[in-house]
Amino acid sequence: MGLELLKAIVEGPEAMALATVVAVKGSAPRHPGTKMLVSAAGTLGTVGGGRGEARALEACGRCLEDGRSALLHVEMVGEDIAGPDMVCGGSSTMLIERILDRAPYRAALERLERGERVLFAKRLEGGAVQVRLLEQGDERPRFDPEAGLFHDPVLPEEKLLILGGGHVAQALAALAPGLGFAVTVVDDRPEFVAEGRFPAGVRTVLAGFEAAVAAFPFDPATYAVILTRGHLLDLACVRAVLARPYRYAGFMGSARKTRLVIEQVLKDGCDPAKVASLCGPIGLDIGAETPAELAVAILAELVAVRRGAPILPSLQRARESRRA
Repeated sequence: MGLELLKAIVEGPEAMALATVVAVKGSAPRHPGTKMLVSAAGTLGTVGGGRGEARALEACGRCLEDGRSALLHVEMVGEDIAGPDMVCGGSSTMLIERILDRAPYRAALERLERGERVLFAKRLEGGAVQVRLLEQGDERPRFDPEAGLFHDPVLPEEKLLILGGGHVAQALAALAPGLGFAVTVVDDRPEFVAEGRFPAGVRTVLAGFEAAVAAFPFDPATYAVILTRGHLLDLACVRAVLARPYRYAGFMGSARKTRLVIEQVLKDGCDPAKVASLCGPIGLDIGAETPAELAVAILAELVAVRRGAPILPSLQRARESRRA
């Protein structure tokens, strides 16, 4: 659930049903937390397409008719590839929710617009879903079937600040919007933020890097990627970014350069915990060389951070080993 869907719930027609994937087993097309909103105006979002989504649409239709919320279980364990049953190899459980009280969604929208994460607690009781907002909790969706309780974290709009407008920045800015990032590219050279260098919708800023970091609206949903043309500029950017709140911060460079930068900002007196959170060398180690490959490696790491992927601890250990 993002800003668009929340706005649709808050501002939409009276009768709406929300299908949310709350649990999966085995292979399923979408992960827990995926949503589809259904009303007389149409649908927004998808829970995976195909027969599974068709069943969700039918369930939402029934929900709109009788006003009752329910759980929907979709099995995808058919054995005949030529038969009608789904053969993904897993199952999916969806919460079909009749939207009744919009106040929690309105409050969640206000938090997201401030760059804060939101955690919904939803409990199915007697054909209705009770919705509350929690102050803190799990980073990932969690469903307790016995209690009928679903914890559903929602991300705010995520901002990607790219410091440096070179070839890797071009490739990164071309791919990142498709993953839901609002992209800003900063460079202090006019030709590197010239009109037409980056795709439409990517914001460009001509400014000194430290000034740009100071002016940028950092929040807990900000990802900062440092790709400047030299180690001194990288160091200045790292110092500036460490003074701001962020979800992710990383910079490109060799293991040796990364180690030297980290040692310097520690000598500067920067918060050791924030320094430890820096990602460098940036990106997953997939042997990337070209700008496009490097952009893929960086974005893979950003998605891993977004999803709280299990790979993150081992990734950090490998990074620290390379820097040693």
